[in-house]
Amino acid sequence: MGGSGALVGYAFVPLISLLAVAGLALILKWAHSPGKRVRLPSYGMLVPVARCKDQHGAEITAARLRTEGIRASVTHDVRGWLVLAWSAQADVARAWVAARHPHP
Repeated sequence: MGGSGALVGYAFVPLISLLAVAGLALILKWAHSPGKRVRLPSYGMLVPVARCKDQHGAEITAARLRTEGIRASVTHDVRGWLVLAWSAQADVARAWVAARHPHP
């Protein structure tokens, strides 16, 4: 009598394993499906005021903003180096950057 119970147990192990693998496959398919919005990083009270090609340029820009009394810092994202300033000083910082580096 013990043999039939073991046979049923052996049938459930592969079935449960297949269901687990199928569930993981569905989760991966959903996670990597197109159409997902990529959220831009949030910097809290800091906002980007300038984008630079390299870290050196970003550090110089931030240092010059600091000499003007604007609290600034530097960070890196997938598109390059950013100079960040407090949101209350962002308009002044952007105006200062635009005056120093006019776009043609």
